[in-house]
Amino acid sequence: MVRLGRKALMTGVVMLLLASALHAAEPDLETLRQHAERGDAWAQLNLGAAYDNGMGVERDLNQALHWYQMAAELGLAEAQYNLAHLLVSEELSSAVAAEWMRKAAEQGMADAQYLMGVIYAEGIGLEVDDVRAVEWLKRAIAQGHEEAARFLRETYALPLEAQ
Repeated sequence: MVRLGRKALMTGVVMLLLASALHAAEPDLETLRQHAERGDAWAQLNLGAAYDNGMGVERDLNQALHWYQMAAELGLAEAQYNLAHLLVSEELSSAVAAEWMRKAAEQGMADAQYLMGVIYAEGIGLEVDDVRAVEWLKRAIAQGHEEAARFLRETYALPLEAQ
């Protein structure tokens, strides 16, 4: 089997961060912070992304984690996804990352479903479980996720008709 490891887990995060940043209507960082402090999950996500990537502020992983977690706890799948990415990329907690990624995947986010497949296939924060890996990959594929289809073919050598 081909194993892509943690590198595969990191694909797509820039796209999601840019998409979430475009969602924000806040004209400046201070206004964004005010909205975030009032409990606006999208503002919290975008403030987390700003700190995560040093966009308009100095990069601060503690602040990024804080704001991502605030939005994730409000149920925002994009924040759950970004929080999981940050936890894995900074090698803070793969097990906690897997739990947040699962929450995003259960909300139907195709990228999160794909990465849950990778998490189960690679045993990132969880025991390797090929059956669950294939289940999550197929969910992502059903939404047209091409990376999930490629990962399924390369890792499990399943022909297209088996998907």
